[in-house]
Amino acid sequence: MKKFNFNFNPKLNINIKIVIFGISTLVFIYLLYLSIPSLYKSGRVQKVLSDEILSEFNLNISLSPDITYRILPTPHFSIKDSKLFYSNSNINNEIGELKELKIFISQSNFFNKDQIIIKKILIKDANFFLKKQNLPFLKDLVNKKFSDQKVQIKNSKLFFNDSNNNTVFIHSINKLVAEYARDGGKNLINIDGEIFKIPIKINWEKDLIRKHKILKINLKKVNIDILNKSIFKKDKYSYQSEVSILSSKFKTNYEIVKNEINFTSEQSMIRNTPIQYNGNIDLKPLFMKAEVKSKTFDLYYILKNSFWFNEIIKAGFIYNENFNGKISIKSDKILKNKLFEKISFIINLAEGNLDFNETTLINEKIGDLKILSSSFFEKDDKIFLDAKAVLDIKELDIFYKKLLIPKNKRKDLKKIEFSFEFDTLNTNFKVNNINFYNLKNKKINSEKIDDLVDNYADKRFEYLNSIGFKNFLKEIINTYFELG
Repeated sequence: MKKFNFNFNPKLNINIKIVIFGISTLVFIYLLYLSIPSLYKSGRVQKVLSDEILSEFNLNISLSPDITYRILPTPHFSIKDSKLFYSNSNINNEIGELKELKIFISQSNFFNKDQIIIKKILIKDANFFLKKQNLPFLKDLVNKKFSDQKVQIKNSKLFFNDSNNNTVFIHSINKLVAEYARDGGKNLINIDGEIFKIPIKINWEKDLIRKHKILKINLKKVNIDILNKSIFKKDKYSYQSEVSILSSKFKTNYEIVKNEINFTSEQSMIRNTPIQYNGNIDLKPLFMKAEVKSKTFDLYYILKNSFWFNEIIKAGFIYNENFNGKISIKSDKILKNKLFEKISFIINLAEGNLDFNETTLINEKIGDLKILSSSFFEKDDKIFLDAKAVLDIKELDIFYKKLLIPKNKRKDLKKIEFSFEFDTLNTNFKVNNINFYNLKNKKINSEKIDDLVDNYADKRFEYLNSIGFKNFLKEIINTYFELG
């Protein structure tokens, strides 16, 4: 059997010790070198870093004297309670409170305290305050080439205020990264945050060579995706947007002329139905008007997915006095509806309030059903639509025939006025009140009808299954006949 010699070599042992000693010495010297910035005077660091941030990132930040130097994870200065200013006409306007600012620096030459090279900026727990008059600052900032070094913002909030300093909306920023992509020659901004309690992801880029801009917005919770393209040709921009809501897509071409945005679409789809629309947005004051023409209108689908209203309204997305507008959607064919043929669907936004007033369902023979008033309210952590409507009857015999009312129980009737409550989460409704009007347009008062409605106070009907409501309506009309 072969024997192995395990004799100890003292020379090898000496060499290992020398190596370990050498490595330890180098590590110590390196750590000592990394500690040099801790010897810089605080006032000097303030000035050098402020000048470098302004020069490199185009950000006017007033650094506080509360500066701490740390080695880990990489060498950086940690600064508490700094301020961000917007300089305009030699007047500094504060637009940001930075509770924590970390400035990561290059290790190239710590012996020169006057040449601190910034590698990255990290802002944490900040509040940013922007007004309309500050927008030129943002425009100027994003249109210039970004620094080769990265800027990050974490756990912060953006407050957009009106001229009276009232908050219009708050954008919570979980993480924001702004950087310059050298390979593509593009400014890039990626934001992960929350607006109106809805998670939102924003991706923005600008091609600094061709000047094209692309904006992508994703609101996953409410199934909304937005893609906006700004194409630069012949010294001016043309704009295209694509908005996806559930299974619908809206492709829009628009132009900006002074304080007005004019838009049109020939290639949009609501589910599988082609639509066309046009309109304009006045910016002073903010008001949107749009007219939509659709070959068909799927009311069943809208009510089935009414949870979308529940999420949007609970989030407070529309409750803003600066949101104003009117959208009119017209179609000559309502799908999956045996009673009405046409629809004029009206969406009104007035000082943050949403309603469907003047929405009309049309049957050329039976009559028109119009919403007189409507509003949303919250109850039991759910959003409800409270509405008052009227059915104007055109052909009384056809109306009774549709409800299977015998001829001997038919009575003169001009219109039926009623109020109802619709649950946007569970897609059911209940009737709160019903009034009948005779041919002379005189209201017929009846305690029997009122009592019958009260007996159904806890009964909710499914629009998606209208048999129960149809039977209820027949019972109401029979009661009306019995009045004599």
